[in-house]
Amino acid sequence: MAATTILITLFCMFFIVFLMGSIVLASIIKKIPDNERWVVTRLGVTSVKGPGWTNQMPGIDQVVKVDIGERTTNIQDQICITSDHASSIIHMLVYSRVTDPLKYAAQTGRNRPDLQHLFSSTLKEMVSARPLDQILAGREELGEAICSKLNKELDPAQGLKIEKVKVMEIVVSKEILAALPATPEFPSECPACGAPLDAPVGKGLRQFKCAYCGFLIKL
Repeated sequence: MAATTILITLFCMFFIVFLMGSIVLASIIKKIPDNERWVVTRLGVTSVKGPGWTNQMPGIDQVVKVDIGERTTNIQDQICITSDHASSIIHMLVYSRVTDPLKYAAQTGRNRPDLQHLFSSTLKEMVSARPLDQILAGREELGEAICSKLNKELDPAQGLKIEKVKVMEIVVSKEILAALPATPEFPSECPACGAPLDAPVGKGLRQFKCAYCGFLIKL
């Protein structure tokens, strides 16, 4: 009887130790997802960890989790004035990504810059340097120009990079659209040889050469 009691007591103690050990290990061993990096400060030393398994010391480590996946910033209803003094309302999306988790984690609270304001002001600056017809015909070119400008304006200490900018919508009043010069209709066939023609790309293009006979077509 005494031996049975001792065995039961030892088993209970072993179970309690095993349970406590499992809880401690679960609190120490952590898995960092592929789209995250952890900026860990341990006893004054800061390092970047992830992805994969790592150890975290509760009460000792200070951890900042940084999402390094692509993030989207919605900039909408921006009133912009073109170089030919036409007013338009533009909606764009800015895609950014954290390239340096250590620098990005340092920009917290009041130290983090107002990127919304930077995106909005850059959009208005780039639109103000272009006429309305160029903006309407080249949304992709405008987005690429804004993306390049933003990457030059961003402080490297922020640890961010602008991946791309998409101009989603440009709203212009009917009166302004009616005042734009009409684009001449481009012929579907060459007047000289009758070969099929592809319309020139871009609203500002006013001439095109036939690939078959070399006839120059002017609009």
